Amino acid sequence: MTIREKVLSYCEAVHTQDPVIFDSLWSKENRENCILISVGKIFSGYDSILYDFLLGGIQATYKSIELIPEDITVTYQDPEYAIATFRYHTECIRKEDGSPFGISGVETQIWKHEDEWRMIHLHYSKV
Repeated sequence: MTIREKVLSYCEAVHTQDPVIFDSLWSKENRENCILISVGKIFSGYDSILYDFLLGGIQATYKSIELIPEDITVTYQDPEYAIATFRYHTECIRKEDGSPFGISGVETQIWKHEDEWRMIHLHYSKV
């Protein structure tokens, strides 16, 4: 699977809140050093990313969430590292009151080639 396809798979994992798909994208060799930086919060280590960001954050907050990437660019730094960047917007429905919510911004993902390409760092910002 190409990194572009993996970015799309990541968006699908956020949309479905599927921990199996989500897990398949992240580093297996260096889980304790994985980092996700979101708007106003840092999640350090894969367990925090899974349980506090995906399940405890997104799943607890939204009835539905659509993460829509635009203009995905992949830059290979060397055979071991690559950076994916893209603009995004979300279309969400909040659980608490059913109201629509969305943000847009820029996301950067750093991928490391282990047994295959795996994410080690993700940073997204609102713009």
